[in-house]
Amino acid sequence: ENMFDLLERNEKALEVVREAMEMGEHMESGTNNNNDDEDDTTASTYRIDVGRGWKNATLYLNDIEKDSQYNSWSRNMMNFIMAAQYGHPHTVRRNIFAMLIVVDTTVGQRYDVLDMSMQLMQMRYPIRLGILFVGEEDVKACRSGVKSEEEVDDGEVVSCDDVLLAKSSSEENTEQKSIQERMAPSTSFITTQEAYQLFQIVLKHNRVAGIHYIHEITKTFASMKEGGMNHGRAQHKPTLEEYINLHSTVVSNVLGISNSEAKAEAIQVLSTAPVVTEKTESYGKSVQFAVTKSIGAGMSFFNGVPMPTSSGQDFMEGASRVFKEEMQFISELVMKQEITDSRPRSIYARVLKGDNVFKRLHPLLLKSKDKKNSHIYISHDIVGDSSLWYPATTTTPSDGDDNDIATFLVEAYFDLQTTKGLRLALSFMSTMSEFPSTLNNNGKDGDDVSVAYRILPSSNNVDDVQLNPIISYLQSEEYRKEGDTTGAILKSIISSLLDAHVGSKSSEGVDLHGIISNMAIINDTTREELLKIATDNKGNPLEYLQKKKLPADNFMIANGRVFIPELDSVETDDIELLLSLEMKRARALTNMLRPHISKGGLFEAVGGASAFLGEQTSSSSKQTRTNTDSQIAFLKEKDGEDQNPLLFVWNEDESTDAESGRKLQVKVTAILDPLSEPTQRVAPLLLAIRDHLKLPLSVVLTPRTEVMGDDSIPITSYYRYVADPLAMPYSNPPKASFHNLPSNHVLTLRMDVPEPWDVQQKYSVQDTDNLRCDAQSGCGDETYEASLQEDKQVESIGNDLTRVEYNLNSLLVFGQCYDITAGNPNPPNGLQLTLTKSTEETVDDFAEVEILPDGSTSSVPQRHGTSKSHYSDTLVMKTAGYWQLRANPGVWTLEIAKNSRGADIFHMVDGTFQDGRIKMTGKSTTSTKRLVMKDFVNHGEMLLVKRNSGFEQAELYSSTDVEIQSSEDEVIHVFSLATGHLYERFLKIMMLSVTKRTSARVKFWLFENFLSPSFKASAIAMAEQIGCEVEFVTYKWPEWLRSQSEKQRIIWGYKILFLDVLFPLDVKKIIYVDADQVVRGDLKELWDMDLEGAPYGYTPMCDSRESTLGYAFWRTGFWASHLRGKPYHISALYVVDLQRFRRELVGDKLRTIYQQLSADPNSLANLDQDLPNYAQHDVRIFSLPQEWLWCESWCSDETKPASKTIDLCNNPLHKEPKVSMAKRVISGELFQESWIELDAEVEQYEKDYLRSLAD
Repeated sequence: ENMFDLLERNEKALEVVREAMEMGEHMESGTNNNNDDEDDTTASTYRIDVGRGWKNATLYLNDIEKDSQYNSWSRNMMNFIMAAQYGHPHTVRRNIFAMLIVVDTTVGQRYDVLDMSMQLMQMRYPIRLGILFVGEEDVKACRSGVKSEEEVDDGEVVSCDDVLLAKSSSEENTEQKSIQERMAPSTSFITTQEAYQLFQIVLKHNRVAGIHYIHEITKTFASMKEGGMNHGRAQHKPTLEEYINLHSTVVSNVLGISNSEAKAEAIQVLSTAPVVTEKTESYGKSVQFAVTKSIGAGMSFFNGVPMPTSSGQDFMEGASRVFKEEMQFISELVMKQEITDSRPRSIYARVLKGDNVFKRLHPLLLKSKDKKNSHIYISHDIVGDSSLWYPATTTTPSDGDDNDIATFLVEAYFDLQTTKGLRLALSFMSTMSEFPSTLNNNGKDGDDVSVAYRILPSSNNVDDVQLNPIISYLQSEEYRKEGDTTGAILKSIISSLLDAHVGSKSSEGVDLHGIISNMAIINDTTREELLKIATDNKGNPLEYLQKKKLPADNFMIANGRVFIPELDSVETDDIELLLSLEMKRARALTNMLRPHISKGGLFEAVGGASAFLGEQTSSSSKQTRTNTDSQIAFLKEKDGEDQNPLLFVWNEDESTDAESGRKLQVKVTAILDPLSEPTQRVAPLLLAIRDHLKLPLSVVLTPRTEVMGDDSIPITSYYRYVADPLAMPYSNPPKASFHNLPSNHVLTLRMDVPEPWDVQQKYSVQDTDNLRCDAQSGCGDETYEASLQEDKQVESIGNDLTRVEYNLNSLLVFGQCYDITAGNPNPPNGLQLTLTKSTEETVDDFAEVEILPDGSTSSVPQRHGTSKSHYSDTLVMKTAGYWQLRANPGVWTLEIAKNSRGADIFHMVDGTFQDGRIKMTGKSTTSTKRLVMKDFVNHGEMLLVKRNSGFEQAELYSSTDVEIQSSEDEVIHVFSLATGHLYERFLKIMMLSVTKRTSARVKFWLFENFLSPSFKASAIAMAEQIGCEVEFVTYKWPEWLRSQSEKQRIIWGYKILFLDVLFPLDVKKIIYVDADQVVRGDLKELWDMDLEGAPYGYTPMCDSRESTLGYAFWRTGFWASHLRGKPYHISALYVVDLQRFRRELVGDKLRTIYQQLSADPNSLANLDQDLPNYAQHDVRIFSLPQEWLWCESWCSDETKPASKTIDLCNNPLHKEPKVSMAKRVISGELFQESWIELDAEVEQYEKDYLRSLAD
């Protein structure tokens, strides 16, 4: 985020508000409609596994991985990452997104999700679409008619198809009547099963057309229903004749067959009974699937995430939120390498795994409209360990147990004077008696729980049925001494009462005294006590039934969370889900209270505390994580604005429009962890919002209460964000000031800038990689310069400052490029692009006027006969067609590189590629595009190209391509990089040694991002004296490629990841030499070496020094097994055939492998070296002769005389300063000049340069 993005976003927000005010809209009503649909607020919090179970139930209309229309798409998941960043539909041939829509086309219902799906399919959005036909009445019939194997006497399971067949044959309007007879007007209605059969006709012809068909059918019948076109019928379903007529019309339009033919086929299909097998799709399987998953018509799921059930704009906003969150979720899985180009086999199956994935759409997952009933705290007299029942596997947690165990108290409140209440009670006790101690977690390790339960009456009727006091007694300490630990007597009483209720159909005929008198499982003493209680306590009500309004007649609570069952039974899944929703709070309270509560009291303590907290939270306010206004209001109400130390509010009284007096509802709210890097970045922006933009600002601090042992330190740097609206270029330049930095520490200065900015150091006296601040001698520039003077005592200088200046050298133009010839956009990877600017301009007329950010205007003339100078060039990457060029403010021409193969194959076209659609805006037969750089914000340019006639199948690179001969055949191109004054010193010595020993002209390409301005100036001066050339190159790490935070790893990344785009396109080969090397051989030999078809050559690691063989990590473990006999190479020196490197797309391959491996922070320990070695099986390495790199740490002394380069690599046995090592190793008769002599020569060139500046 940068200041210009912030200003642009704020201006857009203000514009929207002003328009709303001018239209007379009340902004209050527009801002209070958040989360009206509770389903919307929870849609992204869980998933339903709608991808598995009942094969052939869902009718899928397309398959991204198998359908021929997606043949040209690749399986590269990096294209998905790039598309996600730029907001475009991806073109990856994987079923990444799946939408399931549950429909009933016969009820006249509108489906917003069908409208949206139609648009997505038209835009070729890569989404797999599934349709599930379900009729509500059929679901009810199937739920009650299908029995399990245990319930069927003869062992033959009745399927849903069997139930629906029996249901169909028993209905009057279908019995013994032909389809033609039923088509008489207003005599017979269409059934959902028949609509399903007609839909299968469409799928037989064209499955993709199914979405158009359903959309038209539902839209038409919904319009008829809304328009009252039911012809006075009480039932809103269309008749069979109406449906077949509309079906025929739609099929004719969609499939292009005649209306009469479509109608005849429909009648024939409905007249024939469908043949159902395990391998065929059937309506019964669809209904059975709906029953199993507890879903119905009108619902839809995106990768298992429930879509909003609202309509209109509310639906679109909710759907957009679900899409965005799912895009982010998939991106995270790709980054973690849980999803790659080849695995898992089914991405849909992968996303339907995890903690928040449920087998069915349980009522608990659907938020209650009345949030106050989500929790309840009920105080009663039936308390204590003796009043609880326990599952057979439950043990009470003790202080020494695992900290992850969670304690639950499950209380069931049933109306035991009703049949449903008795059935629930009996089912509840049976389920709880066998409840597991570990919750099911989809095959993964589940949560450990310790559960206790009890049953309590929810009704206090004073009729003859006196069950309440008996329940109290059977759960009392007095009775439990008798040894009934399983609740057998209570179950027996409830079972007998249920039998009596079912037989009498009312509670009046139930004789509780008779039931107790005839119970065989109790002794006489207990029987007498129960009869006495039932008689003596008649009319004695339980207090909680008088004091507390209960949420329902039959409900359960687990630590206070309410569950109201819809059916007459309680299953293990019900309790498991109820407990899982309270898991975090239960575990925290268990750990907190366990040391202070006796074992017997822990269930009551945790259950009561959790219920109380839950009730208080749910009743205080409708809080959601996304509704920040509610959170702020809650904080104010709770503690008061002035009393809450973590809430800060500014400019609330300054948010009115002076003319209208109405509030501008543009507010900024920030919820921040003060000890985090994002807060460091955003704090200066918030100051600008408060002090200069004068917007209403609320800041809530949410500090982390503790840092665990395995957590990293929250903040490891001192940060300043330069955002000063009053800054002026000369009188008040923008600056960041650091004060009171710690002494006796080595600090490194690094810039954090927006992606389009190329920022380089302009001025620095000190080494910004090694800033030292000593308490005695000081730390400023003057002190540092004094310390460099020999024989001068350094004293602290008051107010001595360290000053570093940076320049914005250029702005980046970046974007994507797609070849749209075949209709499916694909990146023309390897296409060469150049950026040029006119230098000699003949102005004829003014065709364009640009409005600049300051409000002034600038005319852009049309030029004729202009000559253009090359400025920068690049290649289009395979990954989402990314390209990057450098420019400055002005008018530029982007073109396909002249005389390149790409210029023969492609030409540019005017158009846009957005939301999966290609929109042509004009016709262009040239190879140029005009770009205007007029501000500091670049959101990416879209470049579209098409193939020229005759080049439809041509390849940009092929093995038969003729290599372009450079005009600089005799120039040896050497690449290197360095950071810090010490390595800049080594770099100059390397440059000097190369120039002295190489028989051809040498041109050095130095990566300038980390070089000091003093080095860049003095290196150019030295190059002129020693007879070589120096040019600086730069590249900006793309945001879509996983970044590195450590500076050394960033440098390693630049060393290997961007070789194909770092150098001008006419550089055909490059030799990389580490800065701390000294070259003894002629690099012309290496330049002319045949790499035998490999894109690059590296020197294998030495293994001739026996003392360090034990540290040769590549000889054992992972590397030994991965390399499979191939050598491990050192990256201190390598030669790259850039033409082959680009032609074989090696850069794209390396970046893809890097993106996968870097998801694990422990991989690629030596990034620049490990990456090419790991990729050897995909990108071949030519092994250079061993003498091309000698390193004392790994190579024996006997091999040193033959060495052609000496590298100062670190020794694993001991640490030695680099300079000391260089003086020792690079000396003696083997060297024409020792390192000391080379260093002295470089120092003399430095003095000559400084002397020239003084003159």
